[in-house]
Amino acid sequence: MNFSKDLSVVILAAGKGKRMNSDIPKVLHQILGQPILFYMLSLVSKLNPKNISTVVGYGKELVSEYIKNNFPHTKTVTQENQLGTAHAVCMIKRRKWEDFGKNILILPGDSPLVNIETLRKLVENKINSESAACVITSIVPDPEGYGRIIKDRNENIIKIVEETDVSPEERKICEVNSSIYCFDTKSLFENIEKINTQNIQKEYYLTDIIEMLIKNGKKVNCFKTPDYLEVMGINDRLQLSEVENIMQRKINECLMKNGVTIRDSGSCYIESSVVIDKDVIIEPSCFIKGKTRIGKNSTVGPFCQVTDTDIGEGTRINASVILGSVIGDNNNIGPYSYIRPGTVTGSNVKIGAFCEIKKSKVPSNSMAIERGEQKNIKDGAVRYRDRKKLKNTKE
Repeated sequence: MNFSKDLSVVILAAGKGKRMNSDIPKVLHQILGQPILFYMLSLVSKLNPKNISTVVGYGKELVSEYIKNNFPHTKTVTQENQLGTAHAVCMIKRRKWEDFGKNILILPGDSPLVNIETLRKLVENKINSESAACVITSIVPDPEGYGRIIKDRNENIIKIVEETDVSPEERKICEVNSSIYCFDTKSLFENIEKINTQNIQKEYYLTDIIEMLIKNGKKVNCFKTPDYLEVMGINDRLQLSEVENIMQRKINECLMKNGVTIRDSGSCYIESSVVIDKDVIIEPSCFIKGKTRIGKNSTVGPFCQVTDTDIGEGTRINASVILGSVIGDNNNIGPYSYIRPGTVTGSNVKIGAFCEIKKSKVPSNSMAIERGEQKNIKDGAVRYRDRKKLKNTKE
């Protein structure tokens, strides 16, 4: 189903995230080298919607600057006072209705585990059922902190109750709200400003519109995802760490299925931007970041840090730090060497223990000298030994 022409997306990213205990806006806290907001905007961009809007508030200058530099086609709307999720949606209502499609997908800015196929099914469910709204729900083992889905005996949704307002009986319910909705645009805008603040937090809850639509005779339904991790939001540093661990595990599992050996996947930090060819071995306790590529049959680690580096085939790197460099085929580096940005090595290069190299071109079939004397190689002012001529020479 092609629904992109009639779909607009709104990401709610105005909150401070008080439980993060940070001056940094919550959506700019990083997971595997990228802000949380990166994952949300990358995700919804795959839907190819008519437009994407992000509601910003706390730290709006920082968040807006990030969006401008990384997702320039995304529009930002400011919520000066953070008075709740419904109030945030009201900020986008100031734009002309014709700017939006028939349907609006609304997501929180802190749920990076949701799957793109789940979002597609949500929109399709809403359209096919001719509902005024559809919400993603899930059954979670521990529902604390989530809004509860209240249903009647026929499993029809009645309302959504926020955690702070649930009764003792409602607290036992394990089907929770993901805060991800697909609304009929007209129904949303006709009712959003009717929401009041009659709740413990004295905020305008977007969840209240579900009960309002139902009372007005509108059809509302749920799309229940079997993977409860998809609805997991990030409210504090503990949840940030949990989400990062989940995403890291998925990255490492994908690499291993594609032919990469990771000796101890639990100890290896590998960002999603890293490209690793098959038959590469990653030893324990490695940190591989940024735009790094590792050629096949290479071995990295243990105890390596590699960032923004292109590593050729058949290369061995042991307990070393390499930043912003190009490493040739069949190199042998380390242990305890520091290869700094701008370094380029040819093939069959040996860089021994405790060497530091910066902005240098190391020719093929050579090694840094002297390992006992020449430990620092900087700015190309280097002498090298030809390894072929050293085969029968004592070093």
